[in-house]
Amino acid sequence: MVLRITFLTVQVCAAICVVLTLVIHYWLNRKWIQKSLPSLSACTDEELPYLFIVLPVWNEAAIIEEKLDNLLAQKYPPTRRRIVLIDSASTDDTVSLAKAWDAKHQLNLEIIEMPARLGKSEAINRAITEIKSTDDVFVMTDADALLGAGALRRIGRRMKDEEIGAVCGSIAIDTDQTIYRDWYRWFREGESRVDSTPIFEGSIAAYRTSFLSPIDSGSNADDSQLAVQIRQSGLRAISDSAIQFHERPITDARELRARAIRRGQGLSRHFWRNRKHWFGHGTWRTILGINGVQHTLIPWIVIIGILSGVAHALTVILIGWTGSEALPLDRIMLLIDALVLFSLAIGVSGARIPLCGTIVSYLHQNLNLAYGMYLTQTGRSLHRWNQITSNRE
Repeated sequence: MVLRITFLTVQVCAAICVVLTLVIHYWLNRKWIQKSLPSLSACTDEELPYLFIVLPVWNEAAIIEEKLDNLLAQKYPPTRRRIVLIDSASTDDTVSLAKAWDAKHQLNLEIIEMPARLGKSEAINRAITEIKSTDDVFVMTDADALLGAGALRRIGRRMKDEEIGAVCGSIAIDTDQTIYRDWYRWFREGESRVDSTPIFEGSIAAYRTSFLSPIDSGSNADDSQLAVQIRQSGLRAISDSAIQFHERPITDARELRARAIRRGQGLSRHFWRNRKHWFGHGTWRTILGINGVQHTLIPWIVIIGILSGVAHALTVILIGWTGSEALPLDRIMLLIDALVLFSLAIGVSGARIPLCGTIVSYLHQNLNLAYGMYLTQTGRSLHRWNQITSNRE
């Protein structure tokens, strides 16, 4: 009986922690989302800030020309920007194709070839050393992200606001309509409206150059590292859903999971490094704290809850549903477990039933976060990304 009560207590406590964290974040964001982002003012070409656009690449021969075409098509004055390609020792034709493209289009593309493949964060640090006194805004964008019309100009207009130190975009809804992405966008938008968001979308992100300093190159989440760095300096870091990008979907399930684990590992490390700023006075500390808890502690609580739930179910089964030791709370928890399992089964099947898909996405997210943290503890860092091929064919 003691063992059964222990398993039951642990499961109940874990469930309360998980649900309470979600409810608090949801309740807060419902209030935050009622606010508005800072307004944009019109400005002439000459008034736009000077953009230092950085394109970190590794083995992107299949898409590099399309990406450069996309940057060229942006309605941003050529006299107010420069583009630098940072190549992390590609072993394909990425650099030669970029040089040939530039010779044809006369974009004055600057190319920096790193001697070894050290990861995107190290490439970003290398790019930071190339900032000139005339560069107002540091913009980074991924090779597989095609920017929507007017994305760079909107970044320039956002950065005219002296209170804004960083801004990122959002993946277009017609590109990714997953339940996880819907929730992701909603939380990032609410946090941005009330103050700042600590999670940035590195496919297109911009930062005020005067507030930048090198980041942890042995990790990833470079986009979010820079965003928190900017916010800790006193400026706001916001997500603007009107700055959109498109990317081809990843069709290989293993590649999709590998990317989720890599991103999760980066975010977990990112939040843990900033744990001394969790909670305390001010909305920003609340935002940082609740996201920190969700990305570092909750995944383990979810796993503990699952394991204790399985152990509790087995002990109740051994004594029987109507056994003299079975308490009403035992039966309630078993019914809740059954409901969750049923919802997971519906969600996995792909049926569009409210909450079922959300539960599946939430479970996947936490398992990926936990696995990423496990890899960190065992000395396996994913900061040197492997090439995703299923969205580049």
